[in-house]
Amino acid sequence: MALDYHALSQRNRPARVTTLLVGEAPPPNGTSYFYLPAKLRVAANIRENRSLPATIFYRYFRRLPSDVNDYESMLTALKERGVFLIDLCDDPIRVRNHPLGLRRIVDEIPRFREKLARRKLNVDDSAITFLLARTTYRAILKAHFPLSALVRWIDFRLG
Repeated sequence: MALDYHALSQRNRPARVTTLLVGEAPPPNGTSYFYLPAKLRVAANIRENRSLPATIFYRYFRRLPSDVNDYESMLTALKERGVFLIDLCDDPIRVRNHPLGLRRIVDEIPRFREKLARRKLNVDDSAITFLLARTTYRAILKAHFPLSALVRWIDFRLG
């Protein structure tokens, strides 16, 4: 059964979004998602722990969840802080080393404001942070969202 990414994210949506984080797309495996609590892989150090959940949790809490219950608690704490994550593309796609997946991400950028409107996300551009897994489309994002932050995952995680 396919994951309902929209429903999973809506459960964790703050009443008032003060920080909108934007990723590329749900993971290509179709079985995991940021808003689906799971035990995280632990790397030797946080620099090497490159998952999106590790990136976000470490940025806000300076630690990773110890188990699924802790993960759920951290999602609740993000919600209470007004932090919400959505993706440019709603479908799970492979982007790394896949030109068609990358093209799909680039094609979604001009339509992203429409997506925000459909989801009734009224957030100032200055409250949007695009989490960049790669920088190949940075100029396109900057052209459409000049007031938003564009931050590489590692810089967000360690910043």
